[in-house]
Amino acid sequence: MTERESSLADLVAAEVAGPLDRVKAASLVERIGYGVAEQLAPLVEQRFGTLPPNEVEAATLAVIDVLDDVDLSDDGLLAADADAEALAKQVRAQFPDHARAAGLSEAARPLYELALDQACRYLVQVLRHLPTFQPRALSAVLGRLSTVTEQLDLVLGRIPTTSLYAPRGTDLDADFEAEYLRVLATTLDRLELLGLPGDEQPTLALTVAYLSLSVSDEFGRPRRRRRDSTPLRFDHLGGVPDQTDGIPVESAIGKHDRVLLRGDAGSGKTTLLSWLAVRAARRELGGALAEWNGRVPFLIRLRSHATGRLPGPEDFARDAAPGLAAVMPEGWAHRLLLSGRAVLLVDGVDEVLPSRRRAVKNWLRDDVLAAYPRARVVITARTAAADRRWLAAEGFTTVTLESMSPANVIAFTDRWHRAAEATGTHLDITAAECRLRTQLERSHLRELAATPLLCAMLCALNLAHRAELPRNRMDLYAKALSMLLHFRDAERGIAGLLSDTEKRVLLRDLAWRLTLANRIEFTTERALEHLSTKVRAMPNVSEAPAALLEHLVERSGVLRSPAPGQVDFVHRTFQEYLAADEAIQQHHVDTLIGNAHLDTWWDTVIMACGHATAKQADDLVTGILDHAEAEAEHSRHLRLLAAACLETIQDIASETRDRVDTMIRRTLVPPKDLRETKSLAAIGHRLLGYLPRSLDEFPEATAAAVVRAAALTGAKEALPRLAGYAGDPRYQVQQEVTAAWKFFDPAAYADEVLAEAPLFDGWISVTYRRHLPHLHRLRKLTSVDVRLDLNQGLESLHDLQDVRLLNRLWLRLPARATCDLELLTGHTGLESLLIWGKAEVVGVRALAELAGIEDIGVAGWPAPLSAFGCLPRLQTLRLLGRQRYDLALEPLPGVVQLMINRNLAGWMDLDLRAHFPDLRHLSLVGLRAPALDRLAAVDLVSLNLHGCRDIALAPLREHPTLESLGLTGLKTVVDLTALAGLDWEFLLDRQGEFKGREGLGPRVRLSTAYY
Repeated sequence: MTERESSLADLVAAEVAGPLDRVKAASLVERIGYGVAEQLAPLVEQRFGTLPPNEVEAATLAVIDVLDDVDLSDDGLLAADADAEALAKQVRAQFPDHARAAGLSEAARPLYELALDQACRYLVQVLRHLPTFQPRALSAVLGRLSTVTEQLDLVLGRIPTTSLYAPRGTDLDADFEAEYLRVLATTLDRLELLGLPGDEQPTLALTVAYLSLSVSDEFGRPRRRRRDSTPLRFDHLGGVPDQTDGIPVESAIGKHDRVLLRGDAGSGKTTLLSWLAVRAARRELGGALAEWNGRVPFLIRLRSHATGRLPGPEDFARDAAPGLAAVMPEGWAHRLLLSGRAVLLVDGVDEVLPSRRRAVKNWLRDDVLAAYPRARVVITARTAAADRRWLAAEGFTTVTLESMSPANVIAFTDRWHRAAEATGTHLDITAAECRLRTQLERSHLRELAATPLLCAMLCALNLAHRAELPRNRMDLYAKALSMLLHFRDAERGIAGLLSDTEKRVLLRDLAWRLTLANRIEFTTERALEHLSTKVRAMPNVSEAPAALLEHLVERSGVLRSPAPGQVDFVHRTFQEYLAADEAIQQHHVDTLIGNAHLDTWWDTVIMACGHATAKQADDLVTGILDHAEAEAEHSRHLRLLAAACLETIQDIASETRDRVDTMIRRTLVPPKDLRETKSLAAIGHRLLGYLPRSLDEFPEATAAAVVRAAALTGAKEALPRLAGYAGDPRYQVQQEVTAAWKFFDPAAYADEVLAEAPLFDGWISVTYRRHLPHLHRLRKLTSVDVRLDLNQGLESLHDLQDVRLLNRLWLRLPARATCDLELLTGHTGLESLLIWGKAEVVGVRALAELAGIEDIGVAGWPAPLSAFGCLPRLQTLRLLGRQRYDLALEPLPGVVQLMINRNLAGWMDLDLRAHFPDLRHLSLVGLRAPALDRLAAVDLVSLNLHGCRDIALAPLREHPTLESLGLTGLKTVVDLTALAGLDWEFLLDRQGEFKGREGLGPRVRLSTAYY
């Protein structure tokens, strides 16, 4: 063998005399090969999971063999600066057919190539870090092989594990993540106090000033009471029915991996995403969002991607922390997304062109969710820009931000004034706050303060003017602009470059140009171009465009620079108001009509009617109605828009007004079904004048829709109309009448609407704590269900002692609460008791006095399950919580429904047939590899598996009594092949992945319900 053909082992052997040293040298090479195998194990599982183990081992041994045979006599390969890629090329040149010669299959050869590359990286690192192979020292080095081995392990441990998504390893990931989260938390934890110019802005932390608002997924609809033995349904928490209606937005988001958050202008969508990002970055989230701690948020503003390529993972960090993008480890964002540790917060679907929204949807589905299915996503949009089904096929839960309640308004005004104090203003903040509270007693101002944006404007106007507040939106915006553009500087004696009128002219022009381009921000260069063009038409303005732009950004309080090189309005509503004014000033009525079908122009058109003369308003509304008749595709949108324009019009031809009234009555009112009611709310309180006074002539579905339409106006004037509807006993009507309670003052609604309502044969379901004190006002009440979540602030059962006729009690209590069952002993009519959460349960002996209970589930249960034996009518038992139950259990005959969650230790050791001889319906939640063969002896009719993993369904095929199987909330693919041809009823998760579904019988239903 020539020197050129010497292997590493041969080179070593030539320099040592003893056979033991030669064995040790060979062992060194072998350790490198096996070290590669260990380091590549995660990647092998990910990319080569289908490769048989013997082929994986064969590929690894082939690498060890080639390392043993390769020629390493070239001094260049053994030098301190040896190159791994050069070494890999050398190996392949020496042994071009080694993979084939080793008998590797086609599927195993890519693994061999990958392992060989990694082995070369390791070998070069070993040669750099371990003692050189000088002949005189080699025997001594090998004699100290134990020390060499320790060094080798240390070196291999430090070498980055590379893969497709970590081509340079992951050593810097932790350091970069910590710095990224620090920058994110610092830059986003700021809140601009709307109503104050830039130089008066206090240093206000978003996390301090943030106000939690409520959301609804649907208009609240209580469920029918259940008296049969149909299978139980549970949410993924294991026992409490899923409810997203009227709960804090944080709780709603925390319950779901994918959320579409809708809201009107100024409702707080952008602020919410910033708050989520800051809290997640600091690991300060609690409640339903506690699982987000330890995840990494990426905040993506779609306004910054209105044109061009939508961002890829490598761009996500750049959006929120552009200064760190250059030092981000390669593939870092990809790795976070793959691991499920990333949270995408995507803001502003409405801030891109309607024609681009399909591209946004495709980007989200194909580039994000398909590639990274474990990532959590929250995306926001105005309600007009995305209906609730827009992302339904992608598995998104849609929630809508509700208007601020009176309590929200009080809390918001308090925080606004505390923040204003931080500016050091000379104004009397306390007096201003008291004055505002008094004025907010007026109904029209309460309606105006429905969103954080409008409420902030009212606060600022009240503080600045100390006078009567506006009565409508147009007046509010006009006064707010006057305050921002003129009065504050005038009061402080600050001279400006521009008069108030000149500022308006320039701002109107910028707003109109943005609106025409369907954008909400300029580059600084583009803004300067527009200003240069406009000032040439303004003979009394001589300042340079750059000075004008700087002045408008610093002193107007309306324009800002959100990032270097960018300019936008502090809120889109100001842009729409000013653009509408410019359209009317420049007589662009035809342009408004031509764009009226676009949802991005909705508020601009409505406010243009408010700026318009009688003739302009007439032309605009007439043009919209003409287009509605000519364009069937957009007819409903255009008709609703024409009706909504009545809010701002001051003067219009009587013939046109009559045409609008006729159109509303013929095409919009009454709504045909519940789906149409949300859009009708855009008409505002004027809708009440078109709704019928009686529901007698309408079918049940239409009558229910009329009730909802009246309720959604949220106006105090709706109460008499709803009181007239409340006497209708039909189920759907009562459903809407009782659900509307949340929109109004609880006492007033109970007195004026619900007092004489028949309810559901006297039964009502209460989901808000604030309604409990007013139940005594309902004269026809015979039975009450109470279902309260953590967000309702219930600390103990003391709050329920004054509730009469309690029939069903479902509570979720916080960890600090104590659940004393003794406090329930007076509720002898209680039939269902479910207490979920981490509260301490005491007073178990009180169950003996609640003999009417048929359905029970209590987390934190301190006693053996045998304690349930004192309930003679018990039919449904739910074993909840995260604690380990005492399974000392006597038989419980009569229990036909049982739910078991993953935390019940040793449940499979139960003899279900012996302990529950009448069991027919079983639900298992969150179990891994449930032993379904153990169920063969149980006479089950239905089995529901929710959130279970590694499910083997074959044992169920021969079950003698099973008729129904539910599979929901699943995170892995479920193979249904073993159940092919069975005449069972199957309820399958709409978002689940199933193999062999085509072989099932005809009784297959898809559902998003949880079991």
